[in-house]
Order: sequence, then C-alpha cells, then structure tokens
Amino acid sequence: MIRLDVNTSAMIGLTNRLNNLHRSAFPSAVRNSLNEVAFDAKKNVPQIANENFTIRQKNLFNRFTIVDKAKGFNVNNMVSRIGLDGSKQKKLTDGLATQETGGTIVGRKLIAHDMARTSSSPNKKVKTKNYLKNITNIDRRRGSKYFTIKKGNRETVFERVSKSKIVPIYNKRQNRNTRVQAKPFIAPSATKASLNMGRIYQKQAEYQFRKYLR
Repeated sequence: MIRLDVNTSAMIGLTNRLNNLHRSAFPSAVRNSLNEVAFDAKKNVPQIANENFTIRQKNLFNRFTIVDKAKGFNVNNMVSRIGLDGSKQKKLTDGLATQETGGTIVGRKLIAHDMARTSSSPNKKVKTKNYLKNITNIDRRRGSKYFTIKKGNRETVFERVSKSKIVPIYNKRQNRNTRVQAKPFIAPSATKASLNMGRIYQKQAEYQFRKYLR
C-alpha cells in the first residue's frame, strides 16, 4: 500500500499553493502521484524478483502483478496498491504470495531434475518430452522406460535412454509441503519506488500549475 505524506517540510509549500489554486488541483496532484509511484513499483517487481528467484517463465511477474489505483478526491482515503492478480492461475499466485511472506507451499511430489530441462540447465524450462503428462508407467523395475531408484530418503525417477544409459528426470519428495522463508518482492518494489515520491509530487504539482495558470 502506497501513501503520500504531504506534511513534510519539502511538500508543505507545494500543498498550500495547490490548495489556493483550484479545489481539484491538490487532490489531483496527490492521486496522480500515488498512481505514478504504483506503476513504477510494478516495473521494479521483475528486477527484484530476479534477485531472489530462478525465473523460467518470461514476463511471469509482469503478467501477475497488478496496480490498484488511487481514486476520487478525498485525500485522506487515497492509497494506491500493487499486488498479485489472484483471479487467474490461483495456485501459482497463492504460491508467489507465500514467497512474499513465508509459509508453506503445497506443490508436487515430483520435482524436475536439471537433466530434464533444456540444455540440462536449472534456469531453463522442462523439455516437452519430460512433461509429467508425457511420462507414463513409472515402475520400480529397471527394465522399464521410466523407473525409480531409492537411496536413503531420496527417490529419483530415471528415463532409460538406451541399454547402457539412464538419465535422472525427477526427484520424488516424501510429501507435497514445502516450507519457504520470506523472500519479499512486492514490498521492496513499493519501497524503492516511494523514494521518488517527492520528485513525482513536485512534477504532478507543476502539471496542475500549468493546467490552471495558462
């Protein structure tokens, strides 16, 4: 949630001039400032998320980060917000929200091994042929196309590529729950954007001066 403090020494002069200019000048400047900062915060999200996560889906955070704009003319109630759009792919956005605050994520028991990904890179997507929907009849018998090997508490799904070659493609977890520490990306994005609030408020105030004094 983003707010604007207009009572700082740097802003009081501008605020007084706006209030004396036109009844809508001050609330318009505040509203436009809050919304500009919110959209700047949204632009920060992918960069900050990239510092905390391995992102394999291009534009993931752009697609799911939304802005709730400040509205109306009541300055006391004005806020702008950025957050995650939970109306689509709810399971994914719920997981991202948990990453922001920390908690438990319920996921899959089978986690893709790096060898299952394009170029065997942890930063790449899973190869199409290794999608779970394309892997059938996982067996414990090593003669099968897909089979598991268990070592201690670790169990791995392998693909038999040839008579002499097997490749690990999935690690199998004991349960679906994963405890994650907080790695916030929304709050830091808003904080970073808010550092420019004073400059943006001045810009929006000057726009109002030009609008009513021309």
